[in-house]
Amino acid sequence: MPFTLDDVLAATVVITALRVFAPDARRLTRRLLRAGVRVGANELLRSGHPADAAPSLTAASSDEGAQR
Repeated sequence: MPFTLDDVLAATVVITALRVFAPDARRLTRRLLRAGVRVGANELLRSGHPADAAPSLTAASSDEGAQR
């Protein structure tokens, strides 16, 4: 099955688009992932460690039961 001129032109367009936009897409993906990591780290730091929060919730619920 021989390639037509349209097939060759379409392949050339796709290859050119990949060569032009692939580095930008890679850079954008890295930037978005880094931003997500920064946001996630900030949320963890702001909310505290989950293991630290668990005993305080248990103590608060037992104090409420004693007051009633």
